[in-house]
Amino acid sequence: MNNEFLLLAFNVSNWNPSEEEWDSCIKKLNDEVERKRIMNFKRPNPNYNKDQPHLQPQWLTGRINDSAKSSMAGRLLIIELTKSMLTITDESSIRFNRTESNKPYLLGDNKNYNFNISHDTDWVVSLGSLNLPIGIDIMNSKIPRRQTANEFFGTMSSCFTDKEWKVIKDENNSEKIKTDLFFIHWCLKESYIKADGKGLEIELKSLEFEINQNNQTAQLYINKKKMNNYQFTYFKSFLNHNNRNDNNDNNYKEDNDDILAICVDVSKINDQYINNIITKDNLQVKILNSDFKINK
Repeated sequence: MNNEFLLLAFNVSNWNPSEEEWDSCIKKLNDEVERKRIMNFKRPNPNYNKDQPHLQPQWLTGRINDSAKSSMAGRLLIIELTKSMLTITDESSIRFNRTESNKPYLLGDNKNYNFNISHDTDWVVSLGSLNLPIGIDIMNSKIPRRQTANEFFGTMSSCFTDKEWKVIKDENNSEKIKTDLFFIHWCLKESYIKADGKGLEIELKSLEFEINQNNQTAQLYINKKKMNNYQFTYFKSFLNHNNRNDNNDNNYKEDNDDILAICVDVSKINDQYINNIITKDNLQVKILNSDFKINK
């Protein structure tokens, strides 16, 4: 196993915390700014009846809001990730801040430690690295309802280069394979943007990926220039079919179609270590239960 990296994952779809459990999670945050950010998520309640307002809340917030739950899970994952990778015994000493582009980082002396989080539908994931800048992105490989793949691709035409679209839309492939290829390219781009930390400053079409479907790696070009200081790995249905542990069988769904991509900035390490720094066989993965603790 590669001790440089650790990936934690949590299936939020089955998590329905009680008020007591939610309050306990809020206390674990140890961060008033983050608490307010999470509690500010709200959306209209489709079951609200203005004639009987006492029956249902008008707005879904906190533990009954999916975005709030995913954000809470993400923050608790990075607390546990940081605690584990840096062998910190006092959890309350772990403090985070955010960059101007809203990327969280650890306060303190561990300047080489990097982490990144992502969530989509069922899964929340957090990846940590002891020394290297990283980015991670996860998406569910499904086209929005009431759209064909080609209709959906048409709405996203500005996101990929002609060369990438040629791979994605290859007529020899089924609609499912085309959809997977779309989200593979999307997650690769997002993983780079998150590792780079510049966010919306980067134009998606300036990034072009050549993917190797045999070993699930990719080569990045920026404005047609080959970039050798980044390594990319992607996985399909990785969390569903791999790394099961004894306590988490309920976290799995046979129809799970997650696409997960990882970017590692390898510019600061020797060439001999660059190839295959992360693979599905050497990446440590822990899937957590609702206590958000790594089982020893």
